Amino acid sequence: MIVNGLPVSVMHFRCDCPAPDLSKREPLQIGQTVPDMLKNDLALELKVVGHLKNVIAYCETVKDYQTREILEGMLADTEEDHTYWLEKQLGLIDKVGLENYLQSQM
Repeated sequence: MIVNGLPVSVMHFRCDCPAPDLSKREPLQIGQTVPDMLKNDLALELKVVGHLKNVIAYCETVKDYQTREILEGMLADTEEDHTYWLEKQLGLIDKVGLENYLQSQM
């Protein structure tokens, strides 16, 4: 299984931490409207940011600088691309209204 672009076995080896339990997953947060979908996606991205920051801090404590560098790239991508885009879309909906936003997406 691939997690964050790397096989789980590689992440487990590099971090020297317990392997994740892949049989347990969080329930899906499916929105009924476009704003709900975007808000759920943003909440998940913000959660990922928090997890990445925690793992980066852990890598610092165990002096695993290569894994830290990989994770910092993933953090930058999450913060600068995904989170930014979702925040912009929600801002557009607030400014122009849902109907105009949806029409502009066609």
